[in-house]
Amino acid sequence: MKNDIWKLETGWLGAYTEDRDLIRRIKRYKHDAGWVIMADYFKNGRLIGVQFKIPIEQKRVAERMFGVTENQAENAI
Repeated sequence: MKNDIWKLETGWLGAYTEDRDLIRRIKRYKHDAGWVIMADYFKNGRLIGVQFKIPIEQKRVAERMFGVTENQAENAI
């Protein structure tokens, strides 16, 4: 599964995941915390990934949920 976090714009992080369990958890628990779905990615009619917009205040929570820090994601590019 691929997980990434990056700086999006002032006050926001971007995040991408292909982990179906993580997608379900985020949709269930983080909808009210300001996490917004920016894009859904499909292949042959099947969901393969979701991109989120996350408030910067939720950075630590996002890093724990995605299992990657923002710096690790930037260095991997």
